[in-house]
Amino acid sequence: MNQTTVNGIQMSYGDEGRGTALVLVHGFPLSRKAWGRQAGLPGCRVITPDLAGFGQSDARSGRVTMDQFADDVHALLVGFQSGPVILAGHSMGGYIALAFARKYPALLRGLVLVGTKAGPDTPEGAAGRRATADKVKAGGVGVVTAVMAPKMLAGGTGDPALVAAVLGMMAGATPEGVIGALLGMAERPDSTPWLATLTKPVLVVTGANDVLIPAAESEKLAAALPQATLRVIPEAGHLVAWEQPAAFNEALTGWVAGLAA
Repeated sequence: MNQTTVNGIQMSYGDEGRGTALVLVHGFPLSRKAWGRQAGLPGCRVITPDLAGFGQSDARSGRVTMDQFADDVHALLVGFQSGPVILAGHSMGGYIALAFARKYPALLRGLVLVGTKAGPDTPEGAAGRRATADKVKAGGVGVVTAVMAPKMLAGGTGDPALVAAVLGMMAGATPEGVIGALLGMAERPDSTPWLATLTKPVLVVTGANDVLIPAAESEKLAAALPQATLRVIPEAGHLVAWEQPAAFNEALTGWVAGLAA
């Protein structure tokens, strides 16, 4: 584990390998551990930040927007002097990746959007996030992690060993981090009208059995992007990169190699 000061907080991150800079941004309410099966990708320098309030990174107080998370990733990369990167975001990380692409296109070689969507929350969905934030304030992060862990896997499996592994990826999530992210997601803008202007190459990946953000959302996302490749991974749920790492890694490394060709 490495730590550095980013926009006034201590951010934890992993940094492994050499080659093409590949930045992997985790989803909610996970940590960089969710990318544990992407360590050692050939020809890649794999950078995995813990977002503010998750894993081993400091939390911010109040609502944390997707733009603020993107600003933190940008500041981390500026400190590395990495040059343009391939940025991958899973779920909430995908919302952050889209914000990054909009704000910092000069630092982007390509984008990987995993189990995510471009549209905003419905009014009902946003209200649900705010209500969940109130529950976390009263009862702690367990009210979120216990419910979400099974839903991360194909078909919402109840396998205790698999659920325990996913809960381990959520360890370290703080109440402030969870509340801030929930409020930020509830207010995120609709990225759909902007997608047609994104001229960078994009890989869109989804699990065929995702019960949190269905594969149809990824299909819609890919169709709206000028330079998108869509991969649907069988027998995988929302946590596709962890649940089916061989298929995910093959799709990712093949696409990255194509960018360099």
